[in-house]
Parts: sequence; C-alpha cells; structure tokens
Amino acid sequence: MIISTHGHIIHKNCSSDKCYEYYANLFSKAMNLTKEVVYEKVLPLVYACNAEAHVQAMEEARIDKSLIMAVDWGMNSDVGEAKWTIEEINEWVAKEAAQYPDKLYTLCAVDPRRGEKAVKLVEKAVTKWSMKGVKFHPTAGYYPDDPAFFPLYEKCIELDVPVCSHTATLITAPFMSKYADPIYLDTLAAKFPDLKILLIHFGSLSYTMKCVEIMVSRPNIYAEISGYQAQALIMPDNFLKTLRYVFDTPAFLGPAVKDRLMFGTDWPYLESFMDQKNWVEWIKNIPESAKEFGLKFKQREIKNLLGKNAEKFLNFKS
Repeated sequence: MIISTHGHIIHKNCSSDKCYEYYANLFSKAMNLTKEVVYEKVLPLVYACNAEAHVQAMEEARIDKSLIMAVDWGMNSDVGEAKWTIEEINEWVAKEAAQYPDKLYTLCAVDPRRGEKAVKLVEKAVTKWSMKGVKFHPTAGYYPDDPAFFPLYEKCIELDVPVCSHTATLITAPFMSKYADPIYLDTLAAKFPDLKILLIHFGSLSYTMKCVEIMVSRPNIYAEISGYQAQALIMPDNFLKTLRYVFDTPAFLGPAVKDRLMFGTDWPYLESFMDQKNWVEWIKNIPESAKEFGLKFKQREIKNLLGKNAEKFLNFKS
C-alpha cells in the first residue's frame, strides 16, 4: 500500500484575493510569465484541484490513500480572511473527501490563534467530519509552542489525533520561514509527550538534521518527506546520502527514526518539479539507483517509507 501523508484540494474561496495576488507574483517570476497570463491560465488550474482531480492524480501514480488538507492563512494580516470562513473551508474539504471514503482522509486546517474557536472547530472536525488530525502552517505568523495554544493540544490528546505542522522555508511572500523552525515543536513534544506531532516536509533542506536530532529523543514526533522532489531531482546523491543517514540513526527513545518517516507529495504544488507518478517511482527505485553512490537500501525500508509507517501513524489496516 502506498500512502501520501500530505496533499491538498483547492477551491478559489479557500484563500483571499490578496493571497492569490501573492501567489500570482510568485508564479509570474518563477515561470517567467506575465501576471495576466498567470491569472488567465495558471490560477484556474489551481482552482480546479478538487477531490476528483486529486484522486485521478493518485490513480495515475498508483497511490492508494492520501491525507489531504486546506491551509488557514486568514489570521495573517497581509492576506486576510478567505471568502469562506475557516469552518466552511474545512467542511468543504471533508465533503469532497467523503466522495472517496477509501482513498481520501483529511486534516483540519486551523490557525491556533483562533483560540477557543479553534478548539471547537477541531472537536467538530474530528467527531462530525471524521478528520484525522490538525494542520498548522506557522509561517502565517506564530510559534506553535505559544502557551496560549495549550488548550488546543489538550483537546487533540483527548481526541487522540496528531498535530501536523509545516517545517520548511517558504519563498512565498508575506509568509515567514522563521516560524517553521521545528525546534518549537520539540518544546511541544516535551510538554505534551502523549501528543503525536508530524513534521511536514521533514525540515526540507534547511532543518533536516535538526528534525533528526529532535526525533531521536522525542518518540512522539514523526515526519514526512514531501518537498524533497526538487532535491531528489537536482541533487540525488545528497538526498540519498541523507536518507541513508536518517535510516541508520538510532533513537534514544521510541521507534527508530526510519520507522517514523513517511511518504508525501504535497500535490499539486510540487508537480512542476516532479509529478506524483515519477516521485513514487523514484522512491521505489532507490535500492537500485543508490548503488551508483555506493549506498545500500533494503526493499523493506522503502516499503515502510511508502506506506507501512503511515498505516501505523494513521491507524489504517492493510
């Protein structure tokens, strides 16, 4: 079984016009297109990334299950609230996923600065909409270990669901990478040892080793590797050597780090680097391709990375 622990579905009403303006500026510079072309040709493709499109992409890549989510940017003063409320956004994600109950599973995207509203939303999301956990994007402007958020973490423990938080630099203005440093999740793991925490993007290039060091002593911290497509494509030797190092790192407490590392794609945002089908094949081929760099990987290690570890994390059954 192949499981992606990070993907998205998108509706135009899930972000503000100002937020899409920032996206348009990024796409324009990155793709060498005018903003007019981006608005006319590129953003409509983004808006069309609903559950049907996501499942079609999964089937092409032979991904069996995917954990999908929205993003809560609304509390960032530079972009403002989306056209839909955060509750409407999450309900839409849940209803879309409900069309494919054996394939799509969801996280509740919420900014913890919403306070008691966030706590109530998470409880509703889990108990009514069957969401599997909570999604944070701290780059919107907050540190996850703020004591003001502790009631939300206590609710997650009560509901037995994980907190999944972005841990990578972000090039999209006005979002700030300093808030994504995984060290703030280490604080959270220490204060709430019964709370499962997922490091989305496994720190990417900037925080990878910090993530590894944290996971060694925090058995309640897990990670997923979406975002490494570019590194795998451009610097395959570096990625494979890092992955071998991670697989060989023992844990002082809890399961080995490699048994808490999972596959992810971040669909559709990284398709321009490597589409899901090629990403899955790239990972599957690691035992063979790694030989070029004098590295050995077992098929069992790759099988665990692609699905087995996520089955345990999300309490799935084969």
